[in-house]
Amino acid sequence: MLSKIKKYIFKKKISERKQTTEKAIKALERATSVGLVCEITDEDSYKAIFKIFSGLQQSGKNVHLIGYIDEKFVPFYCLQQLSADYFCKKQLNWYGEPNMVQVQDFINEKFDILLDFNYRYHIPVDFILSTSAAKFIIGSCKEYTDVYDLMLQTESGNYSQFVSSVNIYTKKLSGNE
Repeated sequence: MLSKIKKYIFKKKISERKQTTEKAIKALERATSVGLVCEITDEDSYKAIFKIFSGLQQSGKNVHLIGYIDEKFVPFYCLQQLSADYFCKKQLNWYGEPNMVQVQDFINEKFDILLDFNYRYHIPVDFILSTSAAKFIIGSCKEYTDVYDLMLQTESGNYSQFVSSVNIYTKKLSGNE
């Protein structure tokens, strides 16, 4: 019974906070602002995501990363930075909404492209994706198909393959190829 109440309130909060944004397809190489949403499961996943994050920054893009850790505490290797924030179960309210100013800032940012690196469903990630002001949301998790503007099927956990696919398809969709 309690889970049904939580789900109802969660859906109601999403519908209240859902932002209407004008959708725009832009090639990844031409995007100026990119948001990354991911789940950090271990140090290897952190390193893989951080490599992509750093690569996008070095190419001159304004990149912001928000990482969810499905544990009670954020691990020591997840280093908070000016544009990279991490949150855990302890920072969620009782129905799953993140209680951090950084998450709200991320949601309100009008990214050219928002990349979701999650391969499994998490309520806080659903909240972020559903209420984001991003112009174009791309991901590969089947549970978020109603939120994505473009869904790509890639091998689970292969982040570089996902970014490569994003680069190829955004070029084709924007007419830059």
